[in-house]
Amino acid sequence: MKIALVRLSSLGDIVLCMASLQVIRQAFPDCRITWVTDQRFAGLLDCQPDVEQVIALDLKGIKKRPSWSGLVAQFQALRSAGPFDRVIDLHGMIKSAVVGSLLGGRQDGFARSCRKESLAGLWYREAYSIPYDLPATVRYTLLVCRALGIACSPAEAAAYPQRPYMHWQKCDEAVLEPYLSDQAKNVLIVPGTSAPNKNYPPEQFAAVANLLKLNLLVCHGNDAEYAAALTIAGHAPHVRVLPRLRLGELKALAGRMDLVIGGDSGPTHLALASGVPSITLFGATPVCFTPGLRNRVIKTATVPNLLKPDPHDLSVAEIPAGQIADLAAELLAGS
Repeated sequence: MKIALVRLSSLGDIVLCMASLQVIRQAFPDCRITWVTDQRFAGLLDCQPDVEQVIALDLKGIKKRPSWSGLVAQFQALRSAGPFDRVIDLHGMIKSAVVGSLLGGRQDGFARSCRKESLAGLWYREAYSIPYDLPATVRYTLLVCRALGIACSPAEAAAYPQRPYMHWQKCDEAVLEPYLSDQAKNVLIVPGTSAPNKNYPPEQFAAVANLLKLNLLVCHGNDAEYAAALTIAGHAPHVRVLPRLRLGELKALAGRMDLVIGGDSGPTHLALASGVPSITLFGATPVCFTPGLRNRVIKTATVPNLLKPDPHDLSVAEIPAGQIADLAAELLAGS
């Protein structure tokens, strides 16, 4: 069976979608899986043994610099990969549905009530209603199961991932070596997310760091996150700010940590995918995975709007630094 999964962005959502690969491979061990994504995030799928082919599209680049030859090249890449027995749109947007339709084969996706853009359904053969109040990893896994005819309850889907599924090359670790310690626990702080209302204040991250006093590192992916990282280091002298990392290096970093602490963001979710203990902080957004003994969450009492989180909800800042530090100490003692 040839299966195509379409999830174009973002980093965190692709990481969460990748948990569904395990249930596909268990049900169809000899299937061939192709993943279609934006080229900015294609590195997430490097070294992924359950994916035979990755199609990396530069849709954003073509939008910025319209090119007929570039558009034709993208079209040819999609058409030459198919046809497929099943195409599953895990994104739920018009652009992802159109991309999936170009692969050739039956395409399924989320029902109108639980997808981002209702018109995406025009390109689906079948649309499945998956309760939107379920964690994202459960919703993605259930959609895959429904589309492929795999019997799976929400409780069974919540058991995934059953093993670590993020992989990287040994060379990706080279830049990290000067920052890692074999004398103290290595803890990564992820200071930023994709939206300001999901960000934990850097001064409070610094308070957490000062309570832990371990080998604390801070990563960053843009100027705003770099400024937050400098603020943390400025208030916690023993914290070191990492250089800007490539995606493969970021995967290796998360995988080498003893603990990752951050908001609802891709780098934090990499810990879940790597089997590394983590603390994820949620305020305005719903919890997007099933917490376990190693991957814990701290959620404020705010009831988020599932389809459209309130951009003015800054409740994540209400989480006490001491609560995070206490949970970190518990996880580090257990590891």
